[in-house]
Amino acid sequence: MKDATKRARKWSPQMTRNWLIIGSVAQKHWFPDSRTPKDIDLLTPAKISGNHSGTCVVDAVWHDEAQWLIDINVDQVFLDADLLYTLKVSHAQWDIHWEKTMSDIMFLKHKGCRLDKVAHARLVPLWEKIHGAKLVNLNKPNDEFFVDAVGRKYDHDLIHRLVAFNESPMHERIRPKSDSAWCDVNLFEALSADEKAQTALEEIMAVAIERGRLTSNSLLSDKLRFINRAYFLLCTSMTKGWFALYLIENSFNLLVTRRKQWMTKLNTALSNLPR
Repeated sequence: MKDATKRARKWSPQMTRNWLIIGSVAQKHWFPDSRTPKDIDLLTPAKISGNHSGTCVVDAVWHDEAQWLIDINVDQVFLDADLLYTLKVSHAQWDIHWEKTMSDIMFLKHKGCRLDKVAHARLVPLWEKIHGAKLVNLNKPNDEFFVDAVGRKYDHDLIHRLVAFNESPMHERIRPKSDSAWCDVNLFEALSADEKAQTALEEIMAVAIERGRLTSNSLLSDKLRFINRAYFLLCTSMTKGWFALYLIENSFNLLVTRRKQWMTKLNTALSNLPR
């Protein structure tokens, strides 16, 4: 599907609409095998009244900047599939119906939906206005960045060395300055697909070990629970911008497809933790 800039050229002020069906009803329209909607999400400034939970629930939402999303949409009634996917991906950086949102993202990506980068770049600031900006700042010295409320049982750098897939942790390859936690998106994009996945998985495992206090005696269920918890934290509160976007768009590949790979590495790392 065409990106937002190409869509926008098709529209003139005379063609402006002020409503659009989004959410699960739009998803069901484009993909009939999608989950059954429980309500109708409507993007409109109109005041909707008379909702009856036993008959029909219309959840009308609006923000002035949302008009742009309506204007670039090709379909007259339903949010385009790629824009629906983009909307959900942009929203997944906040813990708002997060598990349902992530399930829809995996479903839509499996159906071939693609991120509209122009729309995504405009949607994230909108969510920041609505839900609050994410307070993540990596551009500081390591000794400041790692001073937080987490009680650390093990040295953070040690954990990263133990979970590293190669001779050194992948994050070292995307940090221009070794004394700063800030990572360069250009260095990340220069990595291969496998290296990008390894970078993300090393972060997930390190957070899981640190936050979950995992040990070699931890149950499999605990390992899986804290891996998923670490992934959630990295998506919603511990990172933002391009790295959070990578995590969200690649959830199935990271957590499911590569599960044997990271579980083997996690078990080896746990067995080598200091006692």
